Amino acid sequence: MKQTLPLDETILQLAKILEYEKEQLLSGSYSQLSKISNAKTYHLKLLDAHISSLNNNVALTQFAADINRVQKLAIENETLLKSAKYGVTAAQARITAIKSADSMVGTYTYDGDKLRTQDASITRRKIA
Repeated sequence: MKQTLPLDETILQLAKILEYEKEQLLSGSYSQLSKISNAKTYHLKLLDAHISSLNNNVALTQFAADINRVQKLAIENETLLKSAKYGVTAAQARITAIKSADSMVGTYTYDGDKLRTQDASITRRKIA
């Protein structure tokens, strides 16, 4: 991949993307996550190209603090993403349970056994 940004700028842009992602996750705004993911992928490829082109680790050590900051942000965002996924899954399960509760009407037989009817409408009628 052709490097279009210097290493320090690549790291800075990646950090900004991760901070923006964190803001979006904390606010519950998930609509931008696809664009954020694409931007992260692009900048990670740039970072990888920079690191691959360095001849020695001495040049990389001057950016170690910034790279550690990016790594910390990425780990935090991974935790937030997992929590968001769990929350969405739980909400979907709850919606499904609510929908099925409406269609599963319960009543009892003459013997007192529980009778479940599906997609049925039960009305009370006074007999007497």
